[in-house]
Amino acid sequence: MYMKEAITRINNIKWNVVGTSESEEESNLGYEFLRRLAKFFKDESIKPVKPLVANIAKLLGDTEEEIDISNYCTSEVVGFFGENIYMRNVVQYYIQLARYADKNIDAIKYLSVYEPAIRIFERGGMFVLKINALDIVKVAHFPLDRWYERFVEKEPINIDGI
Repeated sequence: MYMKEAITRINNIKWNVVGTSESEEESNLGYEFLRRLAKFFKDESIKPVKPLVANIAKLLGDTEEEIDISNYCTSEVVGFFGENIYMRNVVQYYIQLARYADKNIDAIKYLSVYEPAIRIFERGGMFVLKINALDIVKVAHFPLDRWYERFVEKEPINIDGI
């Protein structure tokens, strides 16, 4: 159920407009993604890793093969990501966590970690996740050195209306 919803959500994004929105709200979504990811590591008492390799399903114990979005998503989605493996990873990790949540009810709460990143795409914004930075294109730059320490105690931003 959760996996099917996640795949539908990703396939319904208007990928031809991704990158056209440049709003402060996308900056808030980037902040909230990093904050929620830091909170996940704290809540689960897991040593933090860089956001670009933070596969929550695997960190929670998923032993199935990693998701390949080309098996689930439209050619438009696959083509959009091209060689940008780290943006693609976020979408793959989201779908993989949804698959894991279908079998492990406790994992459902962590789908919200990826929510802000997916919303950036849905709004027409774009982010680029690199080893040392999360860039919300033309909007914000979040250096990732000591990212966990900087975000773990931050106050949440209400993104319900974004």
